[in-house]
Amino acid sequence: MNAFAHLETPLDEAPLFPVEAPDGRKDLAEIDRQVMFRKYLSNLAPAVMSYANPNAAKRGFKAQHQARKEGLTAGVFDMTCAWGIDASTLPDCDVSVCWIEFKGYDSNGRPGKLSQAQIDWGNAMVRKGHKVACFFSGKSAFDWMASLGAPIRGHVTA
Repeated sequence: MNAFAHLETPLDEAPLFPVEAPDGRKDLAEIDRQVMFRKYLSNLAPAVMSYANPNAAKRGFKAQHQARKEGLTAGVFDMTCAWGIDASTLPDCDVSVCWIEFKGYDSNGRPGKLSQAQIDWGNAMVRKGHKVACFFSGKSAFDWMASLGAPIRGHVTA
């Protein structure tokens, strides 16, 4: 028996987190989906803080080199969303932050797919007890955040 067998994971592991199927909306690029999601946040969830996570892969060599020095990690999801936990209204909510990856369609109409680095990062976060998910639809992302206890207008937490 190998003493390190419990540390082994497959090289191309499947996602351990929710991944929404493509929605067929080929007219919406990934960036447009993120913009819509942020607009929804400002209108329906003003208590939720959100920010985009930098992606050095889309920058020049010098910026990529600096990002590596700064500790940028491959696969980090597009957005971080955080909210406060109010024990008087959400007594059973122990989640106050989540990470969302958005996917869209490329110019040839093919749906975006998670890279293995994104799957690995997402799975590592799940194993640490954090909430991560991948969506094509901002509404689906909102419903998922509401299920976590995020304060979203029009949603009642159980």
